Amino acid sequence: MITTGKLVVGEKGVLNGTVKVGNAEVLGVVTGDLEVKDLLSIKKTARIEGNVKTKKLSVEPGAVFNATCEMQGAKTNQAAPAAAAKK
Repeated sequence: MITTGKLVVGEKGVLNGTVKVGNAEVLGVVTGDLEVKDLLSIKKTARIEGNVKTKKLSVEPGAVFNATCEMQGAKTNQAAPAAAAKK
């Protein structure tokens, strides 16, 4: 499934496969590859297994998140310039 819109997987929803979306809110089960351009919101009733790529991630306590996660757009070595300035 590919869309630039928002994907909502309800509490009783089950999604297996590859998904590329603009935003996602998960309350049910997602298994597979999930690529979210902006915000992935994982609610306390959710279960995610597989591979996740997203820019922003929100996980409520109680959610099951058994996935590898890559944060897109994250700058690496952000602490390095601050550490160098202290020297």
